[in-house]
Amino acid sequence: MKMRLLFAVAAILSVAAPIGAEAKDKVFALVPKAMNNPFFDQARDGCMKAAKEIGGIECLFTGPPDATEQEQVEIIQDLITRKVDGLGVSAANAPAVAKVLQRAKEANIPVITWDSDLLPQDKGLRASYIGTVNEQVGMEVAKRAMALKPNGGTFCIQTGGPAAANMNDRIKGMLETLPQDKWKQVAGCPVYNNDDFPLSLSQLADILAKYPKIDAVLDAGGAPEMVTQAYRQLMAKYADRLKSNDLVMIFVETLPMQMDLLREGLSNGQVGQRPFEMGYRAMYVLNDLTQGKSVQDPITIGLDVCTPDNAAGCKAK
Repeated sequence: MKMRLLFAVAAILSVAAPIGAEAKDKVFALVPKAMNNPFFDQARDGCMKAAKEIGGIECLFTGPPDATEQEQVEIIQDLITRKVDGLGVSAANAPAVAKVLQRAKEANIPVITWDSDLLPQDKGLRASYIGTVNEQVGMEVAKRAMALKPNGGTFCIQTGGPAAANMNDRIKGMLETLPQDKWKQVAGCPVYNNDDFPLSLSQLADILAKYPKIDAVLDAGGAPEMVTQAYRQLMAKYADRLKSNDLVMIFVETLPMQMDLLREGLSNGQVGQRPFEMGYRAMYVLNDLTQGKSVQDPITIGLDVCTPDNAAGCKAK
């Protein structure tokens, strides 16, 4: 109820005093999985930049404070009721989001997904997906692990929500790339943290304690690194193993704090998406859709594979 009230107040304020204190012809909502994730902050910045360039539109960036699947669904429902002019959603729970997006289709509200898509059977509910080929993300994580541990070894995959299509595609990419005769996942993995950053760090500590000789931890996201100082303190205990590649830690995303950890030797690799471009492209695509134009599907955005050797120049915006 409190979340609903906060959202209602935000929506009223947005109508009463939109960006620049001037009325906008169109309101396009960009809905992340959570507002507390710095990955999505970059998508917000891209969204705002595009809205300013296009003119006459508002980027309404809104989502649950934490990664709470039901709250995201409720926010999407409220946006549909409000009759926004377009919706861009990073689906936390693909089946649940698809159900509510049926209402958007009935209301003739253009919909795109970004970062995390719907399941194949539900893709007719959106006009386009903007983002990375997530199986490729997983493949790049696996290839980095294979380069550092050519003889293979034991590993654990850590990931976000079990119903997030992007995370599951990354896991698929990892498992299909790692040679099964060389790599074995330890019991109890993958582990799901539901994008709860402190929980993800506790899980990581438990994995490393339970399997003191584990060869690699492959993360489908970057949750443990988001609690940066606590991660730094935990991994300092394993600094020698990381330096020698006896223990390999590879994460997704290349946010500034993650790149710091990579340069400090507390990560062996980062496979990064380009969230700024996702948010930026979303506004242009939604604007085209409201004008009756056809759009490309999917719109694939590249990725960056960062290592300690290329950390200075590997990352695009």
